[in-house]
Amino acid sequence: MRTHLQGAFLLIVLLLAFWWALSWAGPIFDSALGGADGAIVARAPTEEDAAAAQAAADEQPLDGNEVAALQAALLQVGYSPGPVDGIMGELTRAAIEEAKGDLGLLEASDRQLLETLGTAVEALESTPDAGEPGS
Repeated sequence: MRTHLQGAFLLIVLLLAFWWALSWAGPIFDSALGGADGAIVARAPTEEDAAAAQAAADEQPLDGNEVAALQAALLQVGYSPGPVDGIMGELTRAAIEEAKGDLGLLEASDRQLLETLGTAVEALESTPDAGEPGS
């Protein structure tokens, strides 16, 4: 009889420990497996995701090579950003602000201005000069 009581007591203790573990770990598993921020839940990117990613990229500061490209593009379209050295100095910042104002891009990021000026420079380079023979 004593063995049966010990077995029943052990069974009750094990069931209580199991219940406690489930009550503690249940919300964790529920969040991880089925929640909106769960690690296993996946969904296809939406247009909103792409727009958010583009906005995040636009907010990133330009690196030295991009600053140099922007300075060169500003020079080619008639602004004075100072030397093309990849350093965002006062002259470069003033030329950027002037170009944004002239182009109506006051709310644009420096990266968006670089893309706009890159397109303008490509158009200028693909247009033959009026003073060249044969044009």
